[in-house]
Amino acid sequence: YEIFYGDIHLGKANYRFSHKNGDSYRFDFNSNLRFQIFWDQRSVSSDLVYEGQRLLPSQYRHDRKGTGRDYREEILFDRPNERIVATYGKEKKELDYEPDIIDGLTMQLQMMLDLQRGVERPSYRIVDFNKLKTYEFSVVGTEVLNIQDREYESIVLQVVRKNERRKTQMWFSPERNYLPLQMVHFSKRKKKYTAHLVAYTEFNSDGE
Repeated sequence: YEIFYGDIHLGKANYRFSHKNGDSYRFDFNSNLRFQIFWDQRSVSSDLVYEGQRLLPSQYRHDRKGTGRDYREEILFDRPNERIVATYGKEKKELDYEPDIIDGLTMQLQMMLDLQRGVERPSYRIVDFNKLKTYEFSVVGTEVLNIQDREYESIVLQVVRKNERRKTQMWFSPERNYLPLQMVHFSKRKKKYTAHLVAYTEFNSDGE
């Protein structure tokens, strides 16, 4: 994915989904953004299992380096002991385990599965920086999206917010297993951040 702030190109981001063994998988995200003297580099990963139509994370890690304060966020989803242990910097918080509580990276995969099942108003509870948050989305239509001279039929999903000054929309491709094609964040009706697909590689049946 290529990332833009307005019309300014900031850099690229990559996702990788890999099969570990049995029902266990790993989802990775990496980004390297730069504008003049400012830079931001992130490495995010989630280890998870797939049960039925639900993804259950076991461990989440988020490392951020760059201009400003560096930080690390870790979340342990301890199912056997029915607890979630979240650590952000030097702060630690423990929550009661509930199967529908996930991390932000797993949420992106679960969203693809839910769209595939026809869910039109998906909602998720996630642990984010030691806080429990709820995100709601709504399918707002369909659109033919042109990316690098290629047309994609897409479903448009929007974050549900009370504040209409901010709007975030995402485009997914039904013919590509609901692969995310584009994300655009608007503030005061102006396009602020954009991420759009550049290239993708499909895995074989062994997850390679």
